Amino acid sequence: MRRPLCCICVAFVVTVFLYLKFSPPSEQAHDLPEGDRITLLGEVCQKEYKKENLVLQLKNVKMYNTEATEGGKVICYIALDENMTEPKAGSIIAVEGRLVYFEEARNPGEFDAQEYYRILGVDFKLYKARILTEGSRYSVYRETLYQIRHHFEGIFDRVLTPKDASVMKAVLLGNKSDLDAQSKQLFQKSGIAHIFAISGLHITLMGMGLFKLLRKAGLPQQLCAVVSVGIMIAYGDMVGMSSSAYRAVFMFGMQLAAQLLRRTYDMLTALALAAMLILLEQPLYLYHSGFQLSFGAILGVGCLSEVMQPAKCGEKHRIWDKIVLSLCGSLSIFLVHYPIMLCTYYEFPVYSFVLNLVIIPAMSLLMAAGLLCLGAGSLPAVIGFGMAKLMGLVCHILLYGFERLCRMSLKLPFANWIVGRPEEWRIGVFGAVVLFLYAAHHCGKHLSKSTTCEKRGVHIGLPLQMKLMTVLAAVMLLSETSVDGVSVAFLDVGQGDCIWVESAKGENFLIDGGSTSKTNVGAYTIVPYLKYMGVSKLDAVFLTHLDSDHISGVLELLAGGSDNMGAGTEERMEIAVSRLCISDAVIEDEAYEKLAALCEARKIPIFRLKSGDRIEAYGLVFEVLHPQLGYVADSRNAYSLVMKLEIEDKVRMLLTGDVEADGERAVAERLYGTDDFAGIDIYKAAHHGSKYSNTEELIAMIEPKLAVISCGEDNRYGHPHAETIEKLEQAGSDIRITKDTGTITIKIKNGKYTIENYIN
Repeated sequence: MRRPLCCICVAFVVTVFLYLKFSPPSEQAHDLPEGDRITLLGEVCQKEYKKENLVLQLKNVKMYNTEATEGGKVICYIALDENMTEPKAGSIIAVEGRLVYFEEARNPGEFDAQEYYRILGVDFKLYKARILTEGSRYSVYRETLYQIRHHFEGIFDRVLTPKDASVMKAVLLGNKSDLDAQSKQLFQKSGIAHIFAISGLHITLMGMGLFKLLRKAGLPQQLCAVVSVGIMIAYGDMVGMSSSAYRAVFMFGMQLAAQLLRRTYDMLTALALAAMLILLEQPLYLYHSGFQLSFGAILGVGCLSEVMQPAKCGEKHRIWDKIVLSLCGSLSIFLVHYPIMLCTYYEFPVYSFVLNLVIIPAMSLLMAAGLLCLGAGSLPAVIGFGMAKLMGLVCHILLYGFERLCRMSLKLPFANWIVGRPEEWRIGVFGAVVLFLYAAHHCGKHLSKSTTCEKRGVHIGLPLQMKLMTVLAAVMLLSETSVDGVSVAFLDVGQGDCIWVESAKGENFLIDGGSTSKTNVGAYTIVPYLKYMGVSKLDAVFLTHLDSDHISGVLELLAGGSDNMGAGTEERMEIAVSRLCISDAVIEDEAYEKLAALCEARKIPIFRLKSGDRIEAYGLVFEVLHPQLGYVADSRNAYSLVMKLEIEDKVRMLLTGDVEADGERAVAERLYGTDDFAGIDIYKAAHHGSKYSNTEELIAMIEPKLAVISCGEDNRYGHPHAETIEKLEQAGSDIRITKDTGTITIKIKNGKYTIENYIN
């Protein structure tokens, strides 16, 4: 059997995957109440400065004055104080702070901080913490690495602009805490965010460069290998030893060990062994996107690069052949990365193919310039600072070039292909196609080595055109989104409202989108959800009224996700909006002017709706019930749009915004005057379940089978009020509240509907 060790490691990884798939580990239960001030003992394993805090990561944590078993990690945020002494790495400290647990995802597509830190082994965090005492013993090794890193960060701060310094700290020193938000977002959207990960490129450039320098100095090969590997391990420890850094350092060590032992280095065996060692320590790393993308890239190059190459390509070493080989290498990585990207980010940057052909070679120049900058900046003489500034200028030019290329790529048509999260069976079929191509290539390669084929010069294998057509078909299958009936989702946006509606033909509508309890709800909740569902265009956005808890996320959406709502309109919108619909009785205040300005900049038409207006889509009819023509409102809530949504002429839904009692009476009168009115199936409770809305008259009349209340946990208004809950219970309604269930998804088909809670 070829590669026996590789096969054993792969079998282990597959076993871990199957175990986690069919027997997932239970979530850790925490006994301590959130918000309590507690005192802990722990060992300082990481430290960094972030904004106005010293952020410490403690390991082997246990409660103070207890005999509890050691274990777990905690992140502590300590406010900077001129009298505070920074604890040394490896020291044992006692720290007191307010306990806060990581938030779980409450909507599809939302970042799950709880799961992310669970994989990293971090249990919770302490805010407003203070150090009570510190032990005298510490790790000289780790403290020295920290001081070296701190010294290097200082050089970048002195030599480079703050923006360039933050990027170079991330690229070379693994410190992303100061990373410029705009640069991070730009590189992520363009598909080159991998430059921030410490990976094989770093280790190859530095490790092999060091090894060759030591060999040229005449040192023994064994000593050169040991020193090089030792320094790379220290570098990995200095930058945090992420899974990608661990893989790169381990594979570098295996490569040098193979040279010393005069054995053939097998990249796939080293890769599989590195994966097994990581998963032995923490099996949940298999779900970590950084682990998947890092190992997936090498797996693609090692297994599929040759598969996708044309026959006899590269034999003559022509420039064209080298370009083709580079494209084949990118395609091989794509075949592994594409399903991972869709499962993690729900979109794919189309031009990242071409972009990476330029960026990856240029990264070697950027890293070399950055290392020379650090080296020169460490010299005491004035000439050292001058050389550091010169290398800093090279870094600036390269980073500026990266930024310009990224911005140009994002302005091109179809820059980001929003696909949504694919179904598992589609991922399985895509994987089967990739395995088929791999098996067909090696089977053909084996048959081509037969005596008859070699004599006749016959090459057996699939033609390149057929391979590309097969890949294209698999990509289209994986990217296809299936629509089965009508879907309505009430997102959990905290204290706010956001409703998404999809017709049976894939038309998409958004009703409100804002929150007063969640910051950046558009960027962190609404847009990720839409991408998760594969939505790249909204056919209409309805804003019931212009309170912040109904429009803050929509303003972000219209501003292109910019932190500054008044800027960024020149950027391409992540989710296109065809039209905006508001109440005809809207008060033209500051909120309206802001909204109108964004729509004008985006060339999005604004429609004013009044009672009697109807908007129709496939199987959907939105009928406006309030406000009436000429209605004069004395507040934003009073002019709220109220709409009846009729689905397939069978299921009726009443969407109320924050309408007040007089508006509800007008709605009741209009519904009562309808000859075929037969009650409401689904009722979106008005004003987050407030007792000042949701009148007994309206609820008794419509008798909703299902009532949905959107509100935030522990909100200062006390929503939903007990009086509203009582009215709905008396009407026999099934009551669902987003603060308890997360996103509430209703799927309607053939006049029947099912209800799904995101959090059970």
